[in-house]
Amino acid sequence: MKFGCKLFECCFTSSSSDKFPEHSKLKWRIFPYKDLAKVTNNFDQSHCLGKRGFTTEYYGKFEDGCEITVQRFKEDKRYILQQFINETVILNYLPHKNIVSIYGYASHHEESLLVHEYLSNGNLAAHLQSEIAKSSKIPWLTRLDIAIDTANALDYLHYHGIIHRNVKSSNILLDANFSAKVANLHLSRKLPDGVPVHATHVTTDIIGSGGYVDPEYMTKGWLSVKNDVYSFGVVLCELLSSKLAKYWVLNEEENLATLLNRKIENQALVELLDPRLGFQSNLKIKSMMTATAELAALCMQCPQDLRPNMEHVLEILNGIKQGRYETNSIKALKIFHHAELEEATNNFGTFLGKGGYGSVYYGKLQDGREVAVKRFHDENETEKTINQFMKETEILSLLHHQNLVSLYGRTSCHCNKHMLVYEYISNGTLSKHLHESSCGKLPWQTRFNIAIETAAALVFLHDSGIIHRDVKGSNILLDENFTVKVADFGLSRSLPDYVTHVSTIPVGTRAYIDPDYYDSGRVSDKSDVYSFGVVLFELISSNPPRLMEGTDYVSLAQFAKRKILNKELNAVVDPSFLFGSDKNIMEMITAVAELAFQCVQCPKELRPSMKQVLDTLEGIRKGTWGFNQVT
Repeated sequence: MKFGCKLFECCFTSSSSDKFPEHSKLKWRIFPYKDLAKVTNNFDQSHCLGKRGFTTEYYGKFEDGCEITVQRFKEDKRYILQQFINETVILNYLPHKNIVSIYGYASHHEESLLVHEYLSNGNLAAHLQSEIAKSSKIPWLTRLDIAIDTANALDYLHYHGIIHRNVKSSNILLDANFSAKVANLHLSRKLPDGVPVHATHVTTDIIGSGGYVDPEYMTKGWLSVKNDVYSFGVVLCELLSSKLAKYWVLNEEENLATLLNRKIENQALVELLDPRLGFQSNLKIKSMMTATAELAALCMQCPQDLRPNMEHVLEILNGIKQGRYETNSIKALKIFHHAELEEATNNFGTFLGKGGYGSVYYGKLQDGREVAVKRFHDENETEKTINQFMKETEILSLLHHQNLVSLYGRTSCHCNKHMLVYEYISNGTLSKHLHESSCGKLPWQTRFNIAIETAAALVFLHDSGIIHRDVKGSNILLDENFTVKVADFGLSRSLPDYVTHVSTIPVGTRAYIDPDYYDSGRVSDKSDVYSFGVVLFELISSNPPRLMEGTDYVSLAQFAKRKILNKELNAVVDPSFLFGSDKNIMEMITAVAELAFQCVQCPKELRPSMKQVLDTLEGIRKGTWGFNQVT
């Protein structure tokens, strides 16, 4: 029989756990020993990939082209493989792009073998070892990607209650593109069902490799996912220095963590960094490496409680890659489990609204806080949906403003149901108050305050390099005091420094979309200005963004511009304000209409910035606005 990589079924039953997939059987391959001997040339030295701990690894290739790595366990360590097989719940994790795939195993007399995928670029430790005497072959940005890949794998394992227990650079394998995959889960431990992921256990089963082991695990037996965080901090130090942990010469009173902290405090961090990585001539690389070193120090803090969890570590690393260098600037959001949100929302019983990427439900947490839970549309959890989920999380975890909706937390990025948990804003959307007959008419002064607060939120976003891209009445929420909370950042984009626009496929609600953006695909902060101008016309007129004119639909912006140019402003203003005959209010409305007119000009260069818009609105409130003033 030719085995190749064709599946030969061997099923193991796992214990039940709501963290694992519904199927409870894992199909493993049992390889005939003779087949593995054949593809490795009877385990010839020429096929040997090296020794790792208690195993020796060999390269093999089947006739169908499938490349494999065969691990032969030392005779006195066979029990470890058997223990690994028996811990079937560990084997039942979902396949992950950053975890080495296990194909199966073989047994022959007193010998045990494990078969997994072959990664052509070997392990990270070997690359760093070879660089001691050579010029650096792995550039910094590739190293940062390796760190992100590794953190992603560990975060995934921790989410499923699995502690790796042997995180080190020799257990980080690299494929042809230098993408990292975590290997060797033989020593991993699954936390008991029902035990919180971040709980600490006391154990006498101390294992790991010198230089990587958490001191509190080594001396006190404190076993938790934070042990892996410590070890990952050591790996970060290796990536920064090109120096393996075993080469750090330290005395008994000092470890790598204390050395790193001292260098940071004394502003002597460069003494630990590999100068061949280019930080001396590239300020961006230096900032990234400095932030990564600070993260490594956080990971190696004692006691364990001071360390971030791997999900937070992953967020920080992604932030560093995107140019955010303050490691403490990313708020560690609460990670909610699906069951917790199901209970809070009474099984998603109170529907609040629906958007392009999800539906929103009312809920109440156990601590009494009222929340709005945004549940993203399933659609088999497409990459697009996940990107929107992560983007909104990223923006709201970084930005905090009194006129932006607050994000309390989210489900894990590894959860099958992606949800965000916001503060609940009790008065609903601006659109509801303007366009639904069931709501009372908003007085002008309330509308004007809404305009100012929305402008303040957009100025804050633009100053932070964020374009909202979906400014509209239904994304402007109002609390019980009619204070504005701008929401829905799933379509938002970052605008890098010194860049005036970015090219992208136009998204948003058509009646609010900047025509220049729609035609060219180039979005800028002036695109938000256009959308805000439409909102101003809504506040003035109480009309929706699209309205009937004769037998056709027209955009409110085009209708209002035409009427203003024809000196027919009365056709734009809500009649209730006209009939009120309050001269001060009419002067304010006229000034706001003129400002809205400026906001929807084309080309975009004719529009004011949001800062100018806010200053103008403040001037109107103070009565210092001149009607002939050009913003």
